[in-house]
Amino acid sequence: MCLLVHQPASTRFSDEFLVDVYSANRDGLGVMFSEGGKLHVHKVLPKTSREFVDFYRAHAEGRECVWHARMMTHGDINFDNCHPYRVTDRVYLAHNGILSTGNGWDKSRSDTWHFIRNVIGPVIEARESLLLDDEWLSFVGDLIGSTNKFGMMSADGTVAIINRKSGVTYAGAWLSNTYAWSAHRFGVASAPARSYSSSPIWSSAYGYGLDDDELDAYSLTSSRSSSKASRSGGDSLLKITRAARNSYERGTLAQWVQDAPSKASRLLSAIEDDPTGATGERVYKNPDWVVECIGEYFDAEASAFQ
Repeated sequence: MCLLVHQPASTRFSDEFLVDVYSANRDGLGVMFSEGGKLHVHKVLPKTSREFVDFYRAHAEGRECVWHARMMTHGDINFDNCHPYRVTDRVYLAHNGILSTGNGWDKSRSDTWHFIRNVIGPVIEARESLLLDDEWLSFVGDLIGSTNKFGMMSADGTVAIINRKSGVTYAGAWLSNTYAWSAHRFGVASAPARSYSSSPIWSSAYGYGLDDDELDAYSLTSSRSSSKASRSGGDSLLKITRAARNSYERGTLAQWVQDAPSKASRLLSAIEDDPTGATGERVYKNPDWVVECIGEYFDAEASAFQ
């Protein structure tokens, strides 16, 4: 998980905000902007919050730009996996979320790199004007699901944000989520619930497609079942989901996460379609973030089936 931002030149972010973003997204910072008919891309792997802030001030402040702060889920921590990524010589892309396409072809590369290589790159190479095509952007949004957001920019300054409605606004800028930064500290409510246009096995956890036996079989054979999951007491994914949902509806989800961290880890990895289990590990480092992610999922799922 990460934070993706599209900001106008007028946006002014405080040091406090930038340090807060860095605290949850330390694995890379990248920015892209158009100037003189050319796309400029700068990246850094910040070792300190001061380096993060100074890089932002030097390359992003005062510009309309798209920038991305990374928290690694797939692929190594290096410049190659620091967003934004090259799509063509004239177009780059940054991504927030986890794509179910995974990274099986080259595990050192991120899921975003694989999606660009195998899906979106050849299309943009053939027809860059699709960045201005609302119907195509909506189609891609449906394809990746509303928990994923893309920010693309071309050399002429065209910006395309896919699944923009699933983000929030702060300081005049668009931000892709409210869980990768302390939104409540800055007066921003959680992102609005959105339905999941893409419904993999996971969204059937309450009986919208799979029965208990099928889901049990899936949870035992899926690559999402990490070593943490195997220590969750043997409960099926369905039972874990129902327990979390009950706690959420009673307003005690935070207590449930605290009392059952291994189950919360398994649940979060399934929600985010993260076969590495890396996302679920955050339950031990940032339980408040995990509570918010799981809560947003339940909100979105309820909206999908109303």
